[in-house]
Amino acid sequence: MTAAPQVYEVEEGQGDDPIQEAELWHALETTFSSPSYRPPKLPQVAVELLALSGKRNVEVAELVHLLERDSLLATRVVTRSNAPGLGATSPVRSLKAAVVRLGLAELRDLVMEESLGTRVFRAPGYQDALERVRLHSVATAHLARLVATATPFEGDYAFLCGLLHDVGYSTALVALAEGASAGRKPGTPATPLRPVTLLWPALAQVHERVAAHLAPEWKLTDEVRLVIQSHHVLELGGVVHPVAAVVALAEVLASELGFGLVPAATDVPVGLHPFTIDLPGERQRMQALDALRVDARALARLRAEAPARLTAAGLVPAVKAKAG
Repeated sequence: MTAAPQVYEVEEGQGDDPIQEAELWHALETTFSSPSYRPPKLPQVAVELLALSGKRNVEVAELVHLLERDSLLATRVVTRSNAPGLGATSPVRSLKAAVVRLGLAELRDLVMEESLGTRVFRAPGYQDALERVRLHSVATAHLARLVATATPFEGDYAFLCGLLHDVGYSTALVALAEGASAGRKPGTPATPLRPVTLLWPALAQVHERVAAHLAPEWKLTDEVRLVIQSHHVLELGGVVHPVAAVVALAEVLASELGFGLVPAATDVPVGLHPFTIDLPGERQRMQALDALRVDARALARLRAEAPARLTAAGLVPAVKAKAG
């Protein structure tokens, strides 16, 4: 089981004031435009599986052949297919049977969760913050799948959008760490990193733009791109996007259970609480509830079921869910 870590204990940096949005965006653009910059890459199996998930009539044999190229992912697929929540009457022992039991959409979601959890984002000095973003995203993804069950809308991409909605934070933190070490001569210290507490407010302003840089590299579908690039707006063309609304409500539930992006004010040093960010505001929450047609009774049910969903995903809810 995994509990959400604190994120404010990092290397001492320069200055005591939060970095401004324009300054941060300039630093990121400089890194992105460098000939030596390489964006975070998904494992090739995950890239190909994402592409296959957008097609119809994908053969089981094709999926098995793809997964056989990555023994770690294949093992996780078999393990997940035997999870109690799937209602299996007999254990699955073959990769083919596991693929059949999970189905293409859940297989895609599992492979993406595993890939982001172990292989994509690494940055010395910001690793605690990256872990916080990962756990927030995993919690939001599992709760987005739960929220989708309470709505009349198709929720096929709810989990994936929840998992990737804040990928701009992770991409930015990795880029900043790489930028600090770029051009450093052997034997000389790296440029000190800004404390992550001073980055959160500006990161909140730019992370959707950063995600827009990454989406083409990962060949994400148009719907997923829309949500991760504008999930704080909710309205697209004057209409609330249902999957963006699902993600927003899932973020609220995740925060209530201790998996908000920045810890609650009582858990952080004095002075940080004004910068508790990324949580949908009251207006967005009401917009999401209205667009999804989730009434008070349905919301209470979601809150009651949310802790068990996180526990099943290997996460430890930090606080009790609200009653209503």
